[in-house]
Amino acid sequence: MFSEHIQVLAKHSTFNIKDFYQVLRDNGFDAGDESLRKKLHEMLNAGAIVRVGRNTYCVPGQDVRRYEYTYSDTSNDVARTIIEKYPYIDFILFELLQLNEFVNHQLAHNTIFVSVESDIMDFVFDTLKEAYTGKVLLNPSVEVFHQYWVDNMIVIMKMITETPRGIKQKWHARIENILVDLMSVPLLQESISESEYEAVFENAFTRYVVNESCLFRYARRRAAEKRIKRFIKEKTGIILKTEQ
Repeated sequence: MFSEHIQVLAKHSTFNIKDFYQVLRDNGFDAGDESLRKKLHEMLNAGAIVRVGRNTYCVPGQDVRRYEYTYSDTSNDVARTIIEKYPYIDFILFELLQLNEFVNHQLAHNTIFVSVESDIMDFVFDTLKEAYTGKVLLNPSVEVFHQYWVDNMIVIMKMITETPRGIKQKWHARIENILVDLMSVPLLQESISESEYEAVFENAFTRYVVNESCLFRYARRRAAEKRIKRFIKEKTGIILKTEQ
Protein backbone atom coordinates (compact mmCIF):
# COMPACT_ATOMS: atom_id res chain seq x y z
CA MET A 1 0.00 0.00 0.00
CA PHE A 2 2.82 2.41 0.93
CA SER A 3 5.78 0.50 -0.55
CA GLU A 4 6.68 2.90 -3.37
CA HIS A 5 6.77 5.88 -1.02
CA ILE A 6 8.51 3.98 1.78
CA GLN A 7 11.42 3.06 -0.50
CA VAL A 8 12.10 6.72 -1.19
CA LEU A 9 11.52 7.90 2.39
CA ALA A 10 13.84 5.17 3.69
CA LYS A 11 16.74 6.85 1.88
CA HIS A 12 16.46 9.67 4.43
CA SER A 13 17.74 8.93 7.95
CA THR A 14 14.99 11.28 9.16
CA PHE A 15 12.51 13.62 7.50
CA ASN A 16 10.01 16.28 8.52
CA ILE A 17 6.47 16.94 7.28
CA LYS A 18 7.69 19.23 4.50
CA ASP A 19 10.08 16.52 3.28
CA PHE A 20 7.27 13.95 3.45
CA TYR A 21 4.97 16.10 1.34
CA GLN A 22 7.71 16.69 -1.23
CA VAL A 23 8.60 13.00 -1.55
CA LEU A 24 4.99 11.99 -2.13
CA ARG A 25 4.41 14.75 -4.66
CA ASP A 26 7.62 13.89 -6.49
CA ASN A 27 6.43 10.29 -6.70
CA GLY A 28 3.03 10.87 -8.20
CA PHE A 29 0.82 11.63 -5.20
CA ASP A 30 -0.93 14.63 -6.70
CA ALA A 31 -3.05 15.95 -3.81
CA GLY A 32 -3.52 18.91 -1.52
CA ASP A 33 -2.16 19.36 1.99
CA GLU A 34 -5.24 17.85 3.66
CA SER A 35 -4.88 14.58 1.71
CA LEU A 36 -1.16 14.54 2.45
CA ARG A 37 -1.83 14.99 6.19
CA LYS A 38 -4.29 12.10 6.02
CA LYS A 39 -1.68 9.95 4.26
CA LEU A 40 0.88 10.84 6.95
CA HIS A 41 -1.47 9.70 9.72
CA GLU A 42 -2.36 6.52 7.82
CA MET A 43 1.31 5.63 7.52
CA LEU A 44 1.94 6.45 11.19
CA ASN A 45 -1.00 4.33 12.33
CA ALA A 46 0.17 1.46 10.16
CA GLY A 47 3.70 1.71 11.54
CA ALA A 48 5.14 2.30 8.06
CA ILE A 49 6.78 5.43 9.42
CA VAL A 50 7.36 6.43 13.05
CA ARG A 51 7.77 9.67 14.97
CA VAL A 52 11.18 10.01 16.61
CA GLY A 53 10.98 13.67 17.60
CA ARG A 54 9.04 16.86 17.16
CA ASN A 55 8.27 17.09 13.43
CA THR A 56 10.86 14.35 12.91
CA TYR A 57 10.02 10.97 11.40
CA CYS A 58 11.81 7.97 9.97
CA VAL A 59 11.17 4.61 8.34
CA PRO A 60 11.78 2.00 11.05
CA GLY A 61 14.28 -0.79 10.48
CA GLN A 62 13.00 -4.27 9.79
CA ASP A 63 13.32 -5.37 13.42
CA VAL A 64 12.30 -2.07 15.06
CA ARG A 65 8.75 -1.74 16.38
CA ARG A 66 6.63 0.18 18.84
CA TYR A 67 7.19 -0.79 22.45
CA GLU A 68 4.56 -3.06 23.98
CA TYR A 69 4.71 -5.19 27.09
CA THR A 70 2.45 -7.91 28.48
CA TYR A 71 1.95 -7.07 32.13
CA SER A 72 1.84 -9.69 34.89
CA ASP A 73 -1.52 -10.78 36.29
CA THR A 74 -0.77 -8.92 39.51
CA SER A 75 -0.04 -5.66 37.70
CA ASN A 76 -3.21 -5.98 35.64
CA ASP A 77 -5.17 -6.60 38.84
CA VAL A 78 -3.65 -3.50 40.44
CA ALA A 79 -4.54 -1.39 37.40
CA ARG A 80 -8.11 -2.73 37.40
CA THR A 81 -8.49 -1.98 41.10
CA ILE A 82 -7.43 1.63 40.58
CA ILE A 83 -9.58 2.14 37.48
CA GLU A 84 -12.69 0.68 39.11
CA LYS A 85 -12.34 2.94 42.15
CA TYR A 86 -11.00 6.07 40.39
CA PRO A 87 -11.96 5.85 36.71
CA TYR A 88 -10.91 9.39 35.83
CA ILE A 89 -7.47 9.69 37.39
CA ASP A 90 -4.20 9.45 35.51
CA PHE A 91 -1.62 6.91 36.63
CA ILE A 92 1.31 5.01 35.14
CA LEU A 93 2.21 1.47 36.13
CA PHE A 94 5.69 0.04 35.65
CA GLU A 95 6.85 -3.32 36.95
CA LEU A 96 10.50 -4.16 37.51
CA LEU A 97 10.28 -7.36 35.45
CA GLN A 98 9.74 -5.21 32.35
CA LEU A 99 13.49 -4.67 32.36
CA ASN A 100 14.27 -8.37 31.89
CA GLU A 101 13.98 -7.89 28.14
CA PHE A 102 16.88 -5.44 28.23
CA VAL A 103 19.28 -6.46 31.01
CA ASN A 104 22.09 -9.02 30.92
CA HIS A 105 21.34 -10.47 34.35
CA GLN A 106 17.69 -11.44 34.74
CA LEU A 107 15.63 -10.11 37.65
CA ALA A 108 14.01 -12.87 39.70
CA HIS A 109 11.70 -10.75 41.84
CA ASN A 110 9.15 -8.11 40.96
CA THR A 111 8.23 -4.67 42.28
CA ILE A 112 5.25 -2.75 40.93
CA PHE A 113 5.65 1.02 40.75
CA VAL A 114 2.45 3.06 40.47
CA SER A 115 2.84 6.76 39.71
CA VAL A 116 -0.29 8.80 40.45
CA GLU A 117 -1.33 12.42 40.73
CA SER A 118 -0.07 13.90 44.00
CA ASP A 119 -3.47 14.99 45.32
CA ILE A 120 -4.87 11.46 45.18
CA MET A 121 -1.85 9.42 46.30
CA ASP A 122 -3.25 8.87 49.80
CA PHE A 123 -6.60 7.65 48.46
CA VAL A 124 -4.96 5.20 46.05
CA PHE A 125 -2.74 3.99 48.88
CA ASP A 126 -5.74 3.31 51.13
CA THR A 127 -7.54 1.45 48.33
CA LEU A 128 -4.59 -0.76 47.44
CA LYS A 129 -3.66 -1.32 51.09
CA GLU A 130 -7.05 -2.98 51.64
CA ALA A 131 -6.65 -5.22 48.60
CA TYR A 132 -2.94 -6.07 49.07
CA THR A 133 -2.36 -6.11 52.80
CA GLY A 134 1.26 -5.72 53.81
CA LYS A 135 2.47 -5.18 50.25
CA VAL A 136 1.91 -1.46 49.62
CA LEU A 137 4.28 1.42 50.37
CA LEU A 138 3.56 5.12 49.89
CA ASN A 139 6.47 7.13 48.51
CA PRO A 140 9.02 5.24 50.65
CA SER A 141 12.64 6.20 51.19
CA VAL A 142 15.28 3.77 49.96
CA GLU A 143 15.80 2.59 53.53
CA VAL A 144 12.09 1.93 54.15
CA PHE A 145 11.80 0.22 50.77
CA HIS A 146 14.56 -2.25 51.65
CA GLN A 147 13.22 -2.77 55.15
CA TYR A 148 9.70 -3.75 54.09
CA TRP A 149 10.25 -5.13 50.59
CA VAL A 150 8.51 -8.38 49.62
CA ASP A 151 8.04 -9.89 46.17
CA ASN A 152 5.38 -8.04 44.15
CA MET A 153 5.60 -5.08 46.52
CA ILE A 154 3.49 -2.16 45.26
CA VAL A 155 5.16 1.24 45.53
CA ILE A 156 3.03 4.37 45.07
CA MET A 157 4.94 7.43 43.85
CA LYS A 158 4.11 10.96 42.76
CA MET A 159 3.57 11.27 39.02
CA ILE A 160 5.61 14.06 37.45
CA THR A 161 3.65 16.55 35.36
CA GLU A 162 3.94 15.95 31.61
CA THR A 163 4.73 12.27 32.15
CA PRO A 164 4.19 10.56 28.76
CA ARG A 165 1.01 8.47 28.70
CA GLY A 166 0.82 4.99 27.25
CA ILE A 167 -0.31 4.44 23.68
CA LYS A 168 -2.35 1.23 23.91
CA GLN A 169 -3.55 1.98 27.44
CA LYS A 170 -2.94 5.33 29.14
CA TRP A 171 -1.56 3.61 32.24
CA HIS A 172 1.07 1.62 30.35
CA ALA A 173 4.67 2.75 30.84
CA ARG A 174 6.22 3.92 27.58
CA ILE A 175 9.80 3.09 26.68
CA GLU A 176 10.66 6.78 27.12
CA ASN A 177 9.33 6.71 30.71
CA ILE A 178 11.34 3.61 31.54
CA LEU A 179 14.65 4.94 30.26
CA VAL A 180 14.33 8.26 32.08
CA ASP A 181 13.06 6.76 35.34
CA LEU A 182 15.89 4.24 35.36
CA MET A 183 18.37 7.11 35.63
CA SER A 184 16.40 9.43 37.88
CA VAL A 185 14.21 7.47 40.34
CA PRO A 186 16.25 6.41 43.42
CA LEU A 187 14.28 3.22 44.06
CA LEU A 188 14.88 2.04 40.49
CA GLN A 189 18.53 2.96 40.71
CA GLU A 190 18.75 0.82 43.84
CA SER A 191 17.08 -2.11 42.06
CA ILE A 192 19.19 -2.18 38.88
CA SER A 193 22.97 -2.21 38.77
CA GLU A 194 24.46 0.76 36.95
CA SER A 195 26.49 -1.73 34.91
CA GLU A 196 23.21 -2.74 33.21
CA TYR A 197 22.29 0.77 32.00
CA GLU A 198 24.27 0.54 28.77
CA ALA A 199 22.53 -2.71 27.77
CA VAL A 200 19.10 -1.29 28.67
CA PHE A 201 19.54 1.82 26.53
CA GLU A 202 21.17 0.10 23.56
CA ASN A 203 18.63 -2.73 23.50
CA ALA A 204 15.75 -0.27 23.81
CA PHE A 205 16.97 1.91 20.92
CA THR A 206 17.82 -1.14 18.78
CA ARG A 207 14.50 -2.94 19.22
CA TYR A 208 11.96 -0.16 19.60
CA VAL A 209 10.93 3.22 18.30
CA VAL A 210 12.07 5.85 20.81
CA ASN A 211 10.52 9.30 20.48
CA GLU A 212 13.59 11.34 21.35
CA SER A 213 11.72 14.60 21.84
CA CYS A 214 9.35 12.87 24.25
CA LEU A 215 12.29 11.22 26.02
CA PHE A 216 14.21 14.43 26.63
CA ARG A 217 11.13 16.52 27.44
CA TYR A 218 10.32 14.06 30.23
CA ALA A 219 14.00 13.96 31.24
CA ARG A 220 13.91 17.75 31.66
CA ARG A 221 10.97 17.38 34.02
CA ARG A 222 13.09 15.01 36.09
CA ALA A 223 16.20 17.21 35.84
CA ALA A 224 18.00 14.39 34.03
CA GLU A 225 18.27 15.61 30.42
CA LYS A 226 21.96 16.56 30.44
CA ARG A 227 22.95 13.43 32.35
CA ILE A 228 21.10 11.13 29.95
CA LYS A 229 22.46 12.86 26.85
CA ARG A 230 25.99 12.61 28.24
CA PHE A 231 25.47 8.94 29.11
CA ILE A 232 24.18 8.12 25.61
CA LYS A 233 27.09 9.95 23.99
CA GLU A 234 29.87 8.62 26.22
CA LYS A 235 28.70 5.13 27.22
CA THR A 236 26.66 3.80 24.30
CA GLY A 237 26.83 3.45 20.54
CA ILE A 238 23.42 5.08 20.09
CA ILE A 239 23.20 7.76 17.41
CA LEU A 240 20.31 10.08 18.16
CA LYS A 241 18.21 10.67 15.07
CA THR A 242 17.21 14.16 16.14
CA GLU A 243 20.87 15.21 16.24
CA GLN A 244 21.88 13.89 12.84
